[in-house]
Amino acid sequence: MRTEYVITMDAHGRSSDVCIKTAKGKLIRRARVSTGIPQLQALIESVPRPRRVAFEEGAIAGWLYRNLKDNADEMVVCDPRRNAYVAKDRDKDDPINAEKLNDLYRGGFLMAVHQQDRAQKAGIKQLVGIDHERVVHRMGEGCRLLALGRRWGVRLKRSMLLGAEGRRLLASRLEQGAVPARIRSVAEGLRESFEAAVKQEEQRYEQVCELAREDKMMRRVAELPGYGPVRAATLISYLDTPWRFKSQSALWKSVGIGLRRQSSGEGLDVIFVEQACNHLLRNVVIGAAQSAIDQKENVFAERYARWMKAELSFRNARRNVARDPVRAIWGMWKSDKAFDASLLQDQP
Repeated sequence: MRTEYVITMDAHGRSSDVCIKTAKGKLIRRARVSTGIPQLQALIESVPRPRRVAFEEGAIAGWLYRNLKDNADEMVVCDPRRNAYVAKDRDKDDPINAEKLNDLYRGGFLMAVHQQDRAQKAGIKQLVGIDHERVVHRMGEGCRLLALGRRWGVRLKRSMLLGAEGRRLLASRLEQGAVPARIRSVAEGLRESFEAAVKQEEQRYEQVCELAREDKMMRRVAELPGYGPVRAATLISYLDTPWRFKSQSALWKSVGIGLRRQSSGEGLDVIFVEQACNHLLRNVVIGAAQSAIDQKENVFAERYARWMKAELSFRNARRNVARDPVRAIWGMWKSDKAFDASLLQDQP
């Protein structure tokens, strides 16, 4: 019987600590190599097959996974939140972490994190993520400028901050408010930063809309009440594939609208909303549900009215509304069909 090897890495931007053990726990060797694909490939290839590789999710995990997956019989990118043993048990440094991760892997205690196996799909996901970051950045720049004006008794609006006319209006309002020259200079710098942020957001938005028009599944999702091109592109690019979820309950938990149950002894069961989720996706599906409710005269708004009539709380009713399109999208994706509202009628 051939010996099976387990290779675990604590990967950082410049270097990675590696621990290699047999499946029975015999230490073969430890190593530290530069975090480069050729160096890591050479180290993995130096270990006979069959070999399994594991490392924790992080900023470079997707890049490592796509470039190293063919060099191993199995590759697991695991959830670091589940690896409390690595973080909390006694001494801690990179070589120790790599060896403890090896023990967790051999014991079957790692939870895999889904990775996109194609660079093109990873690029689309990152572009969508940058669009959301640009929105947050634009809002932050605008709020900083508005707050600066309030400190000097000057009330500003977004409409008076853009373009040459915005520059003149801002200078005039600050001068009328007797704002010191140095503060006026700071305010103009913030205005320019805000204007640049608006342009960047508009550029990213156009790119995301173009992606949504080109992708068949994104186009279908964008047609649902409450969803538009940005929400459709976000949901599809981040979920990547419908086949990664074993059940709709697992899908709901992943996007933050599923429930977890806890109980101990003879005490009461405690049920609460899953918090270990993708918070961006939760904002997307909850926001889409609220938009569908506000639009009215659609199947999701009608179901919301039914739940409110059944005396559910506003939050629970809205979460149920969020579940409906997510369940429908999951089915549409797997069956490669457009949305059919009649499929929801027999659901609670």
